[in-house]
Amino acid sequence: MKDYPKALENFEKCLSIWQKALPENHPDIAFAFSNIGDVHRLMGNYEKALAFHEKALNIQENVQCDPKDCATTYINLGETYREMKDYSTALTYFEKGLEIREKKLPKNHPDLAVIYHNMAKLYLATRKYSMAMKNIQQAVEIAQEKLSSTHPHLLEYKETFEKVRMKM
Repeated sequence: MKDYPKALENFEKCLSIWQKALPENHPDIAFAFSNIGDVHRLMGNYEKALAFHEKALNIQENVQCDPKDCATTYINLGETYREMKDYSTALTYFEKGLEIREKKLPKNHPDLAVIYHNMAKLYLATRKYSMAMKNIQQAVEIAQEKLSSTHPHLLEYKETFEKVRMKM
C-alpha cells in the first residue's frame, strides 16, 4: 500500500516487543531489523537502511537461523546498494542471496524470480545487456509459470524485459 511511515511504525513496535521478550541475538529481532531496513530503503533513507540491514546480518551470521532469512537480508542489502548506484557491492550481496536461495528453493520458486529481476535491473543500469536479458528472462519464465497473469511482479518483470529488449 506504500504507506511507509505506518509500516515503519508497526515494524518498530514489533521490534520493541521482541527486544523485551527475546534474547538480543534472536533471529526474530534480526528479521525485524531487516524489515525496518527495507522500509527505510523504500523511503530513500539509504544510510538508515544499511544500518538496520547490517544489524540484522550481524545476528543472522552469528546465530542459528533460517538461511532463507539471511538470503533475504543479503538481497535487501543488494537492493539498497543498487539504488545507491554502488553496483559492485550490490552484485556481491545479490550473488550471496541467490546462492542460498538456489540451494534451498525449487528452481521455479517465485523468490528466485525476485532476485533475477533485481540482478537484471543492476545489469541494465551497468549496460551489461546480455546479462540483464538472461536474468529477466529467468524472472519472467518463473513468474509466468507460478503467478497469475495480473500479478504485479509479473507485470513489473515484463516492463523490465521491454526496457532490456529496447537496449539490445
